[in-house]
Amino acid sequence: MTWRILIVDDDVDALKLIGLMLEKKGYDIDAATTGTQGLEKALEQKPDLIILDVMMPDMDGYRVAQQLRKSPETEKIPILFFTAKTSINDKISGFQAGGDDYLTKPIHPAELISRVEVLLQRSARTMAEEEQGKLIAFLPVKGGVGNSTLALNAALEFAKLRPDQKTVFVELKDGGGSAAMQVGMTGKQGVQSLIKQEGFTLTREAVEAQMIKHSSGLFILPSSARPAGIVPALTEDFVRRLLRILLTDYDFVIMDLPPRLDAIGAEVLRAADYVVISLEPNKIVMNLTEEMLSALEEMNVGRNKIGLVVVYRAPAATATSRKTIEEKFNQEIMGNIPPVPDLAMESWDRGLPLVVMQTQSLVAQQVRMIVESILKNL
Repeated sequence: MTWRILIVDDDVDALKLIGLMLEKKGYDIDAATTGTQGLEKALEQKPDLIILDVMMPDMDGYRVAQQLRKSPETEKIPILFFTAKTSINDKISGFQAGGDDYLTKPIHPAELISRVEVLLQRSARTMAEEEQGKLIAFLPVKGGVGNSTLALNAALEFAKLRPDQKTVFVELKDGGGSAAMQVGMTGKQGVQSLIKQEGFTLTREAVEAQMIKHSSGLFILPSSARPAGIVPALTEDFVRRLLRILLTDYDFVIMDLPPRLDAIGAEVLRAADYVVISLEPNKIVMNLTEEMLSALEEMNVGRNKIGLVVVYRAPAATATSRKTIEEKFNQEIMGNIPPVPDLAMESWDRGLPLVVMQTQSLVAQQVRMIVESILKNL
């Protein structure tokens, strides 16, 4: 991992000197010459550390630090004041504004590097302690295999099996969402309401306002039911910000992904603690599954955190056998979802997910077995 450091200083020569010094140590460096520009870059790029001067023409470093600490997206970024102001009152003001360390110019390069390393290591430990949530991604090999229904029902089982922990289901799509309708609760635009134009700060309060609270205790963040293309599209930065909030606030984050491995999907899949791939038992889909597994390997998504679920959309008489599938992929199947067209239609009509409508049905049993298997692998 390469750490990114933002240096905010109106002294161009100082910027260059500090930047070159840190680049030689392998850090990625960005720079800003005013307080306002520093705030904008901090919100946009989420650096791992900010080195901040105090005396700047438009906004002094103390005010910049105060603004950074007010935003949920930047409140925990370490701030190192590096300034010519040397009095004890100046230092106290720096710490009161939210600084984590305070150094005065000039300084020996070795000491600056040492302080930077300490702050970054401390920040890494804090993030590891805070981000306790487990991310489980449900990824279909192709559209129409029932991945969304499987993921939602699995999320409901997570909430049932772990009632003392918080579970959230996220329909991470560019529109065409069905999660709200599947639980009989419409009216929320969910994900699409959170995607705003440049400069928008994503907050916990905004995310919570778009949540549906199911009677089971499951939280649901749906996508808009409106078609993709006419609603705001997902971006890497938005997904990264959303994950940061959800993984801090929830124990289990269940994500329903579309069947594509673009930059947004990669952001989720690399962060995932476990990936469930849903496929149909036929030759074409098995070939597609092989290609997807190969692509995931190239993305450094290890096979050790990937599970396969077979979804039967029709009677299994002509379907590829479980044994054949397991031999082809050299991996046990986590579960088989049987074809239940009448039950599925009733579920949609009533707005009751399958595992809620018939808790002891074969579908519910298989979903429960899949969830128990995931929990054992986390």
